[in-house]
Amino acid sequence: MVRHALKRLCALVVVLAGMALPAAAQRDIRHSAIPDFDAVAAANRGVGGFYLAAGLAYGLPSKRAFSLVDGFACPGVGVPYLGPVSLGGASGCSTTANLAGLTGHAMAGWNFGGPNGLVTGLELRGRLGREGGNGRLGGSTLVSIPGLSAYTNTASGAYRGNLDAGLALSGRLGYAFSGIMPFVRAGLGMARLAEQVDFDATGSRSCAVGPPVTCTSGGVVAWRSTRWLPSAVLGAGLEVPYGRVFVRLDGEIEAAFSPSSSLMRELAGQLVTVTGTPTGGPSTAGAATLRAENWVVTRRIMLSGGFRF
Repeated sequence: MVRHALKRLCALVVVLAGMALPAAAQRDIRHSAIPDFDAVAAANRGVGGFYLAAGLAYGLPSKRAFSLVDGFACPGVGVPYLGPVSLGGASGCSTTANLAGLTGHAMAGWNFGGPNGLVTGLELRGRLGREGGNGRLGGSTLVSIPGLSAYTNTASGAYRGNLDAGLALSGRLGYAFSGIMPFVRAGLGMARLAEQVDFDATGSRSCAVGPPVTCTSGGVVAWRSTRWLPSAVLGAGLEVPYGRVFVRLDGEIEAAFSPSSSLMRELAGQLVTVTGTPTGGPSTAGAATLRAENWVVTRRIMLSGGFRF
């Protein structure tokens, strides 16, 4: 009887073992697929969410045109016997500065994952550095007035401009596939433009035919301005992730709007003369108008590295 019970027990163990083997194999198959699923999920999680990045950018030369008008070296209207000074055969009363240079930037953003690899997001970018340039003003012109010996009007000066800081909030749209993410972005922001003009026209005279002949010498214009300007930003780039770390290359165009800079300034240190002889101390009669274009457009190449949290 005991032997008969043992036989039944062994048969039950064999049946249970046979039933357990397929289940174990099935569990092993499901387990082997989990690491692949986790890797895909981790990769998807690496694209979305909060990130920080920083890098360097180079602003390609961007032209900033500037002109100056006064009643002596750079008259704005036709003045008898007086012409504007010339510099190298061109007007010395206007100039162009090429704003370019190296800047640093930092970015903070959030990516929202979408269907089929589509990625949208918001990004805040701050920039600090120097994108500056200089333009030369002044020159000379020969003046011939009846009753006076011919003389030369001279002036010298320079215009300097610098886009030294900026802040922009942009929306991003990208597509993640095969380990890379091309994207485009657009936004609005502010750019800080610092400008200065130094112009010395004391070597120029404006004369009225008499008798007697009365001449007034030019003066000095010194102007400084630092303004935050509204700007629009457009960009496109390529992002390559390495786990949570990523590198990216951007191209960016920023257009900053500068309100009209027609700013009147008294000419300091003018000197009135009659037939070539000074009549007294310096005078401050007259003014100069500084004129500049309304748009400052810059182009940048940006290289950045960042980390996703």
